[in-house]
Amino acid sequence: MKLVSVEDLFEVKYGVNLDLNKLEEVSIHSPNAIPYVGRSEKQNGVTAFVERINVTPNPPMTISVAGGGSVMSSFLQERPYYSGRDLFYLKPKITMSKPVLLYYCTALSMNKFKFSYGRQVNRTLPKLLIPDITEIPHEILNYSIDDSTGIRQFESINGKVSSIGNVLKKQDKNDFEKLEDIFHMFNGLASSNVLVQPERVNEFLIPYIRPSKWQSTSYAGYVDIRTVPKNKFFPEGTLYVSTDGAGSHTYSYVAIEPFVPNSNVTVLIPKKDFSLEKKLAYATLITANRFKFSYGRKPKGDKLSTILLPVL
Repeated sequence: MKLVSVEDLFEVKYGVNLDLNKLEEVSIHSPNAIPYVGRSEKQNGVTAFVERINVTPNPPMTISVAGGGSVMSSFLQERPYYSGRDLFYLKPKITMSKPVLLYYCTALSMNKFKFSYGRQVNRTLPKLLIPDITEIPHEILNYSIDDSTGIRQFESINGKVSSIGNVLKKQDKNDFEKLEDIFHMFNGLASSNVLVQPERVNEFLIPYIRPSKWQSTSYAGYVDIRTVPKNKFFPEGTLYVSTDGAGSHTYSYVAIEPFVPNSNVTVLIPKKDFSLEKKLAYATLITANRFKFSYGRKPKGDKLSTILLPVL
């Protein structure tokens, strides 16, 4: 994937930096109400609505980025807005649709793990790497939020997810099976058996997956597919679970591209055909069993295979 710096696609600006306690909070329906965006990760970052004053607000259709607090919380602001301290906004240098801007909100938020309350985003923000606009999936580019096509797409996806939710609502104690009855289990490849490279420099290199709390940080590097046994290579859409690590065990994900798991990752292949929605549902359900394990009691072997899961 081609990555570029934030500053290649956006103008990085510091917000108007107003103190909320010096502004008059009003109802959202007030004729002069304007959103006040803080460093929150909730409600699109909007912490209040305030009376407009004689200060030029941050422009609409820009991305607000929290430099501190809930660091790297990134949201598309469709209206002019005021902002507090340590709040940056990104103004596109080229024309971007709403779906593209929302895509970049997600891409920016994925950098959250690099920072903390004591290591805030400041001069590093312009240099953060995000996908180039040429890398944005066609599904995003062609998705329409505002017309009936987008609504139909949403209704279709929502219907698939809701159908799984309805099954879960009706579960009783007789509707559970062991994980091993639902999936075939395959162990990954030890790091001693592969040469892991830090960057993807050619088309033969694919991700080498390790245990991680976040899917975005589960890439340990890249391995040459030509040097890997065929039974250790798995395609996009494969479900896998972390089986080690105090902060990583039991987290489950569905792969977004072909990969090779390491020896602390177990791949789960359904014994029946599953839709993507069903795989994602099972990933969530398996992760929900995390409380049963610890660094000293890892979800490996029988401990993993005998986890009880709803039959979807």
